[in-house]
Amino acid sequence: MKTTSLSGRSDNELLGFTKTVLSEQGFQVETIGENIELVVAENSYFVVAVAAMNTIRNLILAEPAVFEALSKRIESVALGPKKWDTYLVLLTQEKSAEDDAVTRDLYAINHDTSRVRRIAHTGVDPTPEALRHALAPFLEPVTPTATVVHTDALESLLQTLISNGVDEELARRAVTAFEQGASLDDVL
Repeated sequence: MKTTSLSGRSDNELLGFTKTVLSEQGFQVETIGENIELVVAENSYFVVAVAAMNTIRNLILAEPAVFEALSKRIESVALGPKKWDTYLVLLTQEKSAEDDAVTRDLYAINHDTSRVRRIAHTGVDPTPEALRHALAPFLEPVTPTATVVHTDALESLLQTLISNGVDEELARRAVTAFEQGASLDDVL
């Protein structure tokens, strides 16, 4: 296969967001590749290489070439145990249709774990959020910035009963009975 036929078919928009998302997560990011641009990012846990192509067909055709480029790259440096946590992520904005041949090809890519693990994503929007989703296995989980207030479930039930028109005294007796394991027949 000639990679020159794929020259210029990288999706620079997706690759730009890929670089931003991975850099924000503390990855050291570099770009390699002569004909197909490959973003290679490394942190203390992973080596992640991302290729983004303009079509699904080009993604499938590019996989052997970017795999070979990544293989040469990881053989040229001392990765230690990260050598076993190296991933090739292939992205395209094109959504996958109900085509059996394409489905088989994507399945084969996603289940080929020889030397590096591969992940092929189709239908990736060119937004930071979509790239965070596609690269989620390699990113730190988002932690909520606001503190979550835990409310007492029985107090919440009491307030809900009262706000829905149940007599306050009856609602308090019902919640108390429930809390103590008594029968609601005892309340009524």
